[in-house]
Amino acid sequence: MFNLNSILIFLLAYLIGSISGSMFVSKTFFKEDIREKGSGNAGTTNTFRAYGLKYSLISLVIDFAKGYLAVFIANYLATNYFVSIRDYAKYIAGVAVIIGHVWPIYHGFKGGKGMATSFGVNLYFSPIVFLIQIAELVAINLLFKIMSLTSIIITLTVLVYVGFQGNTAWFIMTLINSIIIIYSHRSNIIRLINNEENTISRLEE
Repeated sequence: MFNLNSILIFLLAYLIGSISGSMFVSKTFFKEDIREKGSGNAGTTNTFRAYGLKYSLISLVIDFAKGYLAVFIANYLATNYFVSIRDYAKYIAGVAVIIGHVWPIYHGFKGGKGMATSFGVNLYFSPIVFLIQIAELVAINLLFKIMSLTSIIITLTVLVYVGFQGNTAWFIMTLINSIIIIYSHRSNIIRLINNEENTISRLEE
């Protein structure tokens, strides 16, 4: 499993993950750094607060697409060229693309929190998981209007679901990604505990 091919797959997916939708939006359309606005996070939620729905959707599509494409490309390469890791390449890529989003090499290793990208990754592995994420995204946000809380609940729900599927590699990938995503929300968790977290409608997070 861990050979030169797996390293190449990891690096490719990491580089794809390092492409930031919100940084593309802020640099291209506003000539500024999204990390200097609102919560300072390079993610879809902060893009929505800073620039509105249209630009947040652009950011969302980019971050979502790179999650799906990274796993798709890795699986294609492994199936056709890197046969020795064809059973594991997609899981390696599924972790690497999240790492790239959270710690992007192109942007000083300061990126987003991984949720939009995780949607893309999970769609590749299971449309059911993706639909669970969408349903929870809508329902929990309508109820609480706190994106960080929604993200944490979605992450844990997906982890539990995958844990019951009997696929060890898929579960390990999801566990690692869950740890990364929850870790990236550590400041939000503190504010949630202190009842200081703002709703999605506000500029400041």
